[in-house]
Amino acid sequence: MKKLFARIFGAFEPESARRGAPRLASDEFPRALYVIGDVHGRLDLLEALEEQIARHAGVVGEDIWVVLVGDVVDRGPSSAQVIDHLLAPPKWGFRRFCLSGNHEQAMLEAFESAEALEWWCRFGGIETLASYGVSISQLDPGARSWETNRAVLEAYIPREHVQFLSDLPVMIRVRSYVLVHAGLRPGIALKDQTDRDLRWFRHETDAAENNGWQSDYCVVHGHTIVERPLITPEQIAIDTGAYMSDRLTAVCLRSGQEPIIIEQLGPSQHN
Repeated sequence: MKKLFARIFGAFEPESARRGAPRLASDEFPRALYVIGDVHGRLDLLEALEEQIARHAGVVGEDIWVVLVGDVVDRGPSSAQVIDHLLAPPKWGFRRFCLSGNHEQAMLEAFESAEALEWWCRFGGIETLASYGVSISQLDPGARSWETNRAVLEAYIPREHVQFLSDLPVMIRVRSYVLVHAGLRPGIALKDQTDRDLRWFRHETDAAENNGWQSDYCVVHGHTIVERPLITPEQIAIDTGAYMSDRLTAVCLRSGQEPIIIEQLGPSQHN
């Protein structure tokens, strides 16, 4: 994955090395850039939305980019299958990237200690474990035998899935658009935003509350659930709570054009 990033984006931004997670930047805008909100284990909605995106883009090639803003795991029923899907080449021919969210971080940290595993289980990890065929009864989140718990995780969760999560960038900047999972902390330079800021910070999603916030960038993010997508000159919020709302949202960005919202509705939304 790092070789792909280097080929497409040239090089990681310098500050990424000292902060840990990759931060990518491109001054070349693709023909169209589609950004997808938090999937949270809803493979059904993701596959259907990608098909919608392919139809919307028309002729699909590597100049069409699709970026998932993170939190592809937890809470929904098919997290393992979502990662399998993201590891496979996109069937529609576009370039696809995924960002690291706070739930990806929590899943990785669950391998490190009993306390982190217990917290992840309460944070949405139980559903993810079930997607790998792990029942909570197989684990002892209370940590009487951490080595046993870790062995269960390593036996059921493929190493390539762990590596995939470990390699994810926390930011992709495309000209004046900054794509992150959670947001940018106001008043802090882009290079000084921490990985925690980019994975955890919550923006106000009331447009009236943001009237006074000025930035050189438009931040496109998920993390904070909105009933309807929010689009302002400084912020595009597209997490519509797919795992509970049955609605997955994307935004189409083209250089010099207004953003376009694309939504995929699940069965409950059609009743």
